[in-house]
Amino acid sequence: MHKYQRSSKLFTRSAVTKIIWILSVLIATIGAFFIGYFLGFQQAEKELRHEREQTQKLIDQIQSIAKIDEMNVTASSKAQTQDKEIDRLKTELKSLLLKEREAPSARHEYAPKEPKASPPPSEKRIPRVSGTEGKLVIIIDDVSYERDIAAIRSVGLPLVMSFLPPSPRHPESAQLAAKEGTYMVHLPMEAVSFTDEEPETLHVGDSEEKIANRIAELKRLYPHVHYMNNHTGSKFTSDTASMEKLLPILKKEGIVFVDSRTIGTTKVPEIAKKLGLRYLGRDVFLDHEDGVENVKRQIKEAVEQAKKYGTAIAIGHPRKDTIEALKQSCGILSQVKIVGIGDI
Repeated sequence: MHKYQRSSKLFTRSAVTKIIWILSVLIATIGAFFIGYFLGFQQAEKELRHEREQTQKLIDQIQSIAKIDEMNVTASSKAQTQDKEIDRLKTELKSLLLKEREAPSARHEYAPKEPKASPPPSEKRIPRVSGTEGKLVIIIDDVSYERDIAAIRSVGLPLVMSFLPPSPRHPESAQLAAKEGTYMVHLPMEAVSFTDEEPETLHVGDSEEKIANRIAELKRLYPHVHYMNNHTGSKFTSDTASMEKLLPILKKEGIVFVDSRTIGTTKVPEIAKKLGLRYLGRDVFLDHEDGVENVKRQIKEAVEQAKKYGTAIAIGHPRKDTIEALKQSCGILSQVKIVGIGDI
């Protein structure tokens, strides 16, 4: 009995020790597992957080790129829209300007207060010597566009082109003139009653310096110009002081003034005589009235004047009626010689 009890105590102590050892190992293993798991979890969480940060950065970059691209597309779209709008407005403006210039009334040349008034008469002249050939100069005023030149050339006669100075309405007139062999400049001058003036129109009261600077500028724009005639100018040409300033300046520049005679009281003849200059003035306005037949009647009058006096100067415009009338008048025009302004 005593032996059994002793053995049981030993067994119990041994078993408890073993159990404690096993438990210790188990606890250590579990602890190590949990420690490792915890550490691994932290590491995994750290790596996951890093990946999330990297992902977020990538998302932010993509969004930023997308935003920039969207802005570029928007800006490009806006620019394209603006360009289209500008082109549309340019087209409309060009169309309006062309319509405005399609059929201008020649009455603006002498600006009569009475709409049905006849143009001012030509200068009194002495009939030519019998047997001499009649010479007719036909000046076409207001030449400003390529279509004007094309219309004038279509007539097939040596018509004289008188170009308006460049302006926002017709900016290329000087460039067009440079392509022509000979030409005139249609010099804008103040009228008695006219509201649609060309830019830099010469006015009564302008100083000699201002007039000289304007003529010098036109000489620069039209280096081969030798003749100028007045665009409107009924007030300016009928003012003695104004013409006494202008004619000497033109003479100095080697330019001859051709009086369009937009008013009957023009002072150009007497001032030209005083300065020892030959006077050249318009005899007939071709298209002061609309209609092909009216223009043809004026062409006939111009031919008669050239035959009677030896020379004559007619003035018209690059209008549809005028061009058509000239084409239909080849027969009567053959009775005289159509020449340039320098040939009379």
